Amino acid sequence: MARWGDPVLPDAPPFSPNAPNESASAAQFGWDGVIAGIVTPPPAQDGVQRIVMVVAHPDVTARMAFPGGIDHPRTAGKMQGASVLNFSYRGGRWVVVDGGYQSRRMTDDTLCQVTGPAAATIGATVQGVIAPAAGCLTPWNSVLLAEGDAAIWFDRLAKVDQAYSDPAVAPLFSWVTEIDALSPGSFPNKHTALGRFPRAGIAAGLSHDGRAVIFMTDASPNGFLLRFTGAAAAGDGSTALDAGTLAVAVIDGSSITWKDLGSDIPTLTATISAAAAAGGSGFDRPTGLALAPDGTLYLACRGNEARSETNPLNPRAGNGSGHIIAFTHDGGDPAAAHATGQILLLAGNPSNDSTARYAPGSPAWLRCPATLNLDPHGTLWIGTDQDGRQLDTADGLFTLSPPLRLLNNAYLAPLGAAIGAAGFTSDTVFAMVRHPGDTPSSSFDQPITRWPTLNPSMPPQSTMIGLTRRI
Repeated sequence: MARWGDPVLPDAPPFSPNAPNESASAAQFGWDGVIAGIVTPPPAQDGVQRIVMVVAHPDVTARMAFPGGIDHPRTAGKMQGASVLNFSYRGGRWVVVDGGYQSRRMTDDTLCQVTGPAAATIGATVQGVIAPAAGCLTPWNSVLLAEGDAAIWFDRLAKVDQAYSDPAVAPLFSWVTEIDALSPGSFPNKHTALGRFPRAGIAAGLSHDGRAVIFMTDASPNGFLLRFTGAAAAGDGSTALDAGTLAVAVIDGSSITWKDLGSDIPTLTATISAAAAAGGSGFDRPTGLALAPDGTLYLACRGNEARSETNPLNPRAGNGSGHIIAFTHDGGDPAAAHATGQILLLAGNPSNDSTARYAPGSPAWLRCPATLNLDPHGTLWIGTDQDGRQLDTADGLFTLSPPLRLLNNAYLAPLGAAIGAAGFTSDTVFAMVRHPGDTPSSSFDQPITRWPTLNPSMPPQSTMIGLTRRI
């Protein structure tokens, strides 16, 4: 449905992967991809169904993206960021509208507004959306992009722009950036009230009294689970994320208690240090999040081989396969101070891993759950990511359906590929197949696969697919 190099803007030139070009890449679909959110615009007079999709582009691996593996930092900066795509439903299927009204790219050059308590410290504007690792839809129909570890980009971009070597650059990134996908002229908005740290996942909802509640994961092997709760009712969302309180999860047996971190400037600009000082608990590489309408929070842990001490919510030492936890907050309110956790599955190959655990009768198994998305029927869609180390199973897209929670396989990805989240309409499951062919021994010149084209003159391309079986 869309793949690396496809046109996003009307003036995008044809894709020429053997001739990297900065301006071309700024108008084309990015190298990597994670579905951040799908927004449904108001019905049009022509009766055609339409959606607007935001896709985050977290990374660009030079070895796989450029001929000879020779990095082109300026071009790489344009191949990451985000794309906003228009889709229309025609002939019984969804198709991308090239150069649609809302279509746009966000890159390292994009001007962003800054709001919240730390805005006076870092400035009213920031240039660049860098390394967005995940995204989610808000209750007021905007899309949040969770910036990951932007620091890895600073050395890379400093080779062509010395400004990135300035220590003052770091505080400008690793925030949550909000996008009004339906308004192409709007500025992305970086919200400092949600803290600054490299994120791996994000989910949004409302408390029972109408305040914004944003859950976030810390992108580290023993990372924290954090929560932002708005200071006032979200209303139309225009000021929902301007002020509030950050909290970190503290494990107590099989439950968690949320410990407030406050909203002072040191907490917002050094959130992970504040979480550690408050006694926050680490999880086994916490990544994907999904928040159900009943307030249940789902957390994917990709696995932490360095873990030695266990607890009921991180039950395995040397856990390289990961697990999924469901948290039920008191009263079903995601802003409650306490939640009870339940392990839904312990990933791994049950034929040779006695610690792997799935619902009895499950026909599938997985390793390294990374993304979580809930469809309208309450089915949890799980995307996996083994970092290109697929030894005995491919990465893929899996489902856990209530009430039995049997694990089923929906799609297996090509070698070296991971799944970059899913999105839903009434008849289609959208999924991103990330960086196919990206194994340790593969390269642009000698890839292990040339999926999806299988054309010997084309490199492998991150690709959005559509699964059309009714869900």
